[in-house]
Amino acid sequence: METAEKDEVPVEKSEDTGNNLERLPEGCISDILSLTTPADVCRSSLVSTLFKSAADSDAVWEKFLPADYQDIISRAFYPFSSAATTTSKKKLYYRLSDDPLLIDDGLKSIQLEKSSGKKCIMLGAKELAIVWGDTPQYWFYRGCPDSRFAEVAELRCVWWFDIRGKLEIQMLSPNTFYLAYLVLKIRDRAYGFDEPIKAKVEVGGHTSQEKLIYLSACSDNDPPDQVSEAEYFARDRGDGWMEVGIGHFYNEGGDYEGGEVHMSVTETERLGAKRGLIIQGMELRPKVNC
Repeated sequence: METAEKDEVPVEKSEDTGNNLERLPEGCISDILSLTTPADVCRSSLVSTLFKSAADSDAVWEKFLPADYQDIISRAFYPFSSAATTTSKKKLYYRLSDDPLLIDDGLKSIQLEKSSGKKCIMLGAKELAIVWGDTPQYWFYRGCPDSRFAEVAELRCVWWFDIRGKLEIQMLSPNTFYLAYLVLKIRDRAYGFDEPIKAKVEVGGHTSQEKLIYLSACSDNDPPDQVSEAEYFARDRGDGWMEVGIGHFYNEGGDYEGGEVHMSVTETERLGAKRGLIIQGMELRPKVNC
């Protein structure tokens, strides 16, 4: 027993193991934080004043901004002020995540998903290919107070219903699972949308599974089999508009020069009359793990 006690090597115990991190240089802490997520960085800023300083640094937040953020700013419909472009990267990140930024002559909008920094992009109604959309007898464009775009498309009456949108894949965040939505409103006197219509997404010539969706909302009076598939119905977005899923795909990134994602919502078989629909646009949003 005495020999064993003599061979023991004393180990210094820290009163607070967490304080070991405080011994790291601030730049090292910044490098570590930049490998996490914006949500993790915000939580880490509460640890200590050193962590807060590192968490607020441009070195961290520039990693969370899209690689092409300067190009995005240059395409803004309402030019950024010089103060906005030279502000801290954290403030710029929140500027791009708090509100949609109109780009490309106001026909598209881009916004960062706040917890991850992934891009959300919406194509406005004027950027979509709507069959008969240039014929006022069938469709017309007007302003709408709660739309982010200058004009929305309102359906007067059509029998052949066909709406399509496309976007360069390079505009999206790489290594991201995306969901595509049609953003709309239904007028009180609308009709012709009780039956399902076709929706699909194509990426690089590959089609995700075509599905049937409803542009009307699911109600308690619908049959049980329909209620159980509520994801195929339009639902409230919380911003005065409704949305219905068109499809999904995984964007691997890489060299996709010239590659596009194509979205479509069509009903060209039954050819029943349809009216009372308002389209704000089509949106591509990263899937958020809840």
